[in-house]
Amino acid sequence: MIFFVLVLAVALGISSLGDEATEKPDLSGFWALFQVIAEHWDVPLVGERLRRVIQVAKIRIEQDDENIVLWSEEVCYMAFDTGTSLVQLSVLPEFLEKVRVGPIRGKLVPEGNRYLFLVSPYLVLNGVELSDPADPLPTSPDDPRVRDQDGDGKPGFTVRVRILGLISGETYVVQRLKQEYRGAVLGPDLIRGQILWEDEQVTLGASASFFLISGKGRPALEEAFFLMRRLQDRENCEEVLKLFAEELRR
Repeated sequence: MIFFVLVLAVALGISSLGDEATEKPDLSGFWALFQVIAEHWDVPLVGERLRRVIQVAKIRIEQDDENIVLWSEEVCYMAFDTGTSLVQLSVLPEFLEKVRVGPIRGKLVPEGNRYLFLVSPYLVLNGVELSDPADPLPTSPDDPRVRDQDGDGKPGFTVRVRILGLISGETYVVQRLKQEYRGAVLGPDLIRGQILWEDEQVTLGASASFFLISGKGRPALEEAFFLMRRLQDRENCEEVLKLFAEELRR
C-alpha cells in the first residue's frame, strides 16, 4: 500500500546528452528526492483505481569512484492519492519523523555518452523489527517483533482512514517495501528514473472492522518514478518542497 528492466530512453523520454563523452559525475553531497510509487487497487463499491504514494525527502550521497551510497536525512512530505474522493488515507507526522533509510548502495554505470544511476534493490521495514529482513511478517499485534513506530500506543504504524469525508478511523499495519532505482544522470544537479517496487503488508487491527480496508494492490510500474535535484545548502523542508512545486500540483 504505502507507502519509499531498464527501458529509460523510451519509458522516460530521456534524450541524448550530446555526442561528446561525459566525465563521471560527482554526486556526493545533499539532494532532494521526489518519488511516486503507484498501484492498482480495488475500492469497495467503486472498483479499480490507481493509488499513488507521493514522497519528498532530503538525502545524502557518498561516492567512491563509481560506487554510491544513499542515506535518508529527513522525510519532508508524504501524501496518498487514492484515485477516489470516497477514501482518504494519511499517516501520523511522528511516523515520518522516525523514517530513516540507509545505507542504500548503488553504482554509476557508463552508457554511451551518459551515466546510469542504478541503486540495488533494498528493503524498508515499517512497524516491525526482524532479525532477518526476509523473515515472514508478524500477523499478531502481540508478536514481540512488532514496533510502535509512530509512538501512538498502537501496534505497527497507524494509517488514518476517512470514508466519504465523514467517517474517520484507523488501521494498524506492518510493512516490508522493496525498491530499486533505475535512472540516468541528466546533469550535475538532476537525476531521473524509474522505481521498481514491491510491497508486502499485514494488517494487525483497526479501530473498527469497518476500517479493515485492504492495502494490497498490483504495482503500476509505468507510473512509478523518482526525480532528484541537488541541494545548494542544508535547505529546510519548506525550501525543498518548493523545488518540486510543479510535480506536487499534478
